[in-house]
Amino acid sequence: MKKILILFTALFICGNIQAQNDSGGNEVLVLFHDTTVVASQPKRLADKDTLFDNLYALLSNFDRQTFDSNSTLSNLSSYKSLIIQETSFDALICRYIGLTGRIALKSWLTSGTSQDKRAVIFINADHAYNYSRPTSAARDLPLAQNLLMFNYRNDNGTLTGQNSIVGVGIDVGNVRTMTATPVGSGYWPDGVQPLGTSTVLYRYSGRGVADTVAAVAVVDTHYVALSLFQDPRYFTNGNFYHVLFELIQFAVTNGGSFPGFIPVELTSFAASVLGTDVNLSWITATELNNQGFDIQRSTDKNDWETIGFVDGFGTTTEMKYYSYSDNELKAGTYYYRLKQIDFDGTFDYSSVVEAVVTIPIEYALQQNYPNPFNPSTKINFSLAADSKVMLKIYDILGQEVTTLINGDMSLGEHEISFNAAGLNSGVYIYRLDAEGVNGKSFSSVKKMILSK
Repeated sequence: MKKILILFTALFICGNIQAQNDSGGNEVLVLFHDTTVVASQPKRLADKDTLFDNLYALLSNFDRQTFDSNSTLSNLSSYKSLIIQETSFDALICRYIGLTGRIALKSWLTSGTSQDKRAVIFINADHAYNYSRPTSAARDLPLAQNLLMFNYRNDNGTLTGQNSIVGVGIDVGNVRTMTATPVGSGYWPDGVQPLGTSTVLYRYSGRGVADTVAAVAVVDTHYVALSLFQDPRYFTNGNFYHVLFELIQFAVTNGGSFPGFIPVELTSFAASVLGTDVNLSWITATELNNQGFDIQRSTDKNDWETIGFVDGFGTTTEMKYYSYSDNELKAGTYYYRLKQIDFDGTFDYSSVVEAVVTIPIEYALQQNYPNPFNPSTKINFSLAADSKVMLKIYDILGQEVTTLINGDMSLGEHEISFNAAGLNSGVYIYRLDAEGVNGKSFSSVKKMILSK
């Protein structure tokens, strides 16, 4: 299996190497600085929290250790993947990877072969400032220019156009926003000049792709190297997750491997019942090599049977909507889960959802399906008797948008489609009012989300 070295060289506080995990033995190692040495902890803790929050969403298992500038990094060969979160500029003991550590890193990186590539990802606002700037004590041109292929250009967050980045070689066209006033202050993203055969991955929004760029990559016979010149805490609105996903995906696509990488982000999975039918809906935010989903059903959560398959979208960072209907079921309780399958045969299971199929004996308004939706959804309801029915849609301010039903309807289960192609994204309300011939009245209100 290929090996990946990911160095998250974000602002942090350092200490000596010590074990941080439960038992070790994983294939991914996260190296990060101790948070007890220097006083500027808020920004360093913010970077650490941002890193680990997103790692837990993308990786199933990893080991953790602390390190400092004196660490030799002699155990790199023990892991298939390595993540290093490095202090950008602080006390000398934790300002950068020391000479011995850099020698070990370069040796590890160049020891790869075409069949067993190494891969490295640096993420740090002072990555170029430390290893390429002429007056830096840690200047290392064999690392910066020869292996990673960039030259330091600037270290000024106030320069025009450096408050967001735009995907070029990855995440194409998407703008990833940042804040110039991050937690703990210290906004100094580097800008670099790409060298040789390097590929520009991201540019700054106000700049081109020839110079002062935001991220570069090198694909070599022996290794894959990626460098992102911002700190994790800079990113806003969850954008660091998407950038991190894209970086790992690029490394894997170009010959690296990342054991434990979770390639499909499932943001929702729900079940709704219409009469004797169960409708399943789910949404993915990102996908990597996703062949599709086995639909599995159980009546006891122990014995599962596969009842269908839905094709995936392969590799995408766009939100995708899925649905599946399990029809003509007998009354009872059913459990469903998704088996997500990659093209290489690896798979993972979703959480379990429950659906109860009953014969309608009362008035009820169901949650629309799918939800969120774009642009169409279905609204299901049941009537305990023949009724005069009114079904209306309102915006979040309570203003009426449209009337879907205004008339007499028979008892039983009913379904109506709502097309919101002409409406803006947002939260909408639907209300059902029914006056039964049996003298009973019913009213119910629910929310639904239009996401375009």
